[in-house]
Amino acid sequence: MKKKSNKLNLIICGIAFIVMLLYMFFVDKIENLVNSITSINPVFLLIAVGFMAGYWLFEALGLHAAAKSLDSKVKFKDSLFVTMIGQYFNCITPCATGGQPMQVYYYTKRGLSLGSAMTALVCRFIVYQFILTVYSIILLVFKLSMFTDGIFKGLAVLVLIGFAVNTAVIIMLFMVAFFRKPTTKLAHGIVKLLAKIKIIKDPEAKIVFIDNELEQYHENFLFIKSKPLLILKMCVFTAVQLFLYFSITYVIYLGFGLSETDLFTIIACQAFVLMISSFVPLPGAMGAAEGSYAAFFGSIFGSFTAFSTFIWRFLTFYLPIIIGLVINLFLTKSGKENLDDMQNNA
Repeated sequence: MKKKSNKLNLIICGIAFIVMLLYMFFVDKIENLVNSITSINPVFLLIAVGFMAGYWLFEALGLHAAAKSLDSKVKFKDSLFVTMIGQYFNCITPCATGGQPMQVYYYTKRGLSLGSAMTALVCRFIVYQFILTVYSIILLVFKLSMFTDGIFKGLAVLVLIGFAVNTAVIIMLFMVAFFRKPTTKLAHGIVKLLAKIKIIKDPEAKIVFIDNELEQYHENFLFIKSKPLLILKMCVFTAVQLFLYFSITYVIYLGFGLSETDLFTIIACQAFVLMISSFVPLPGAMGAAEGSYAAFFGSIFGSFTAFSTFIWRFLTFYLPIIIGLVINLFLTKSGKENLDDMQNNA
């Protein structure tokens, strides 16, 4: 069933790609599109691709640092494959829910124990959410005027909702870590309430599952607390990773020969796009990502907005899908299991 769902999601992603192309051809004027294509400096396109590759590299470095601390035999190439597998399944599943289970599965196939794989990925997730929240707070503090006095007043509510979602995630993670018993009681209460209103069935099984998950997470957090230097290293890797991701749009901006807007403002806009799209329950936040990008960068890119949206979206969404499919085919051809089959059996 999961395999069929993945194929359906890939088809939806393909349709979204076609719609984006049609938008450029038929909604944006053809002469404007031609002007955009001829105006972009290909050198900056290559630099943007390099920034995206750097984003993947630093994610792999952070993940590998955690995995290596648990099993010295793990190889960096496996962590790099795990990173790209996660990117692929995150892109094609709603709310990026498909990546981490497949990353755990692949790590275990490469010899890492299930507990070690889960701990490494939990470490990575906590650090990523923490650094993303720090980025968001800094940008909201220094760029608050963009919403109170600037041209983005109408987007303030969406940005704040996205910020609240990301902040709630990190708060929940720390609550489970530091206040395990109250959090467990709260989770039990929610399950019982949902069972009473007939939203979930078999509440006892759900409670057992939640208890096991919370226990596993708590043990993982204890490991994190015992490795301050590891966490510091992962924080640095993640900070660089997010800087590269947020700066891709600035590289595209420079590629068009534009210079009126500073790097910090574009990074802020890009972070706000991520905040808005993070709570949209569609694969890759389709529609919301493109729409919020156009809304934030329309006044910055002017007539180049449509084509810049296409470049950004291709690099950050469709390229990971393409590379993920290539990796899947490579693993299948080399005699290893097909990752879609792995997910179907996981």
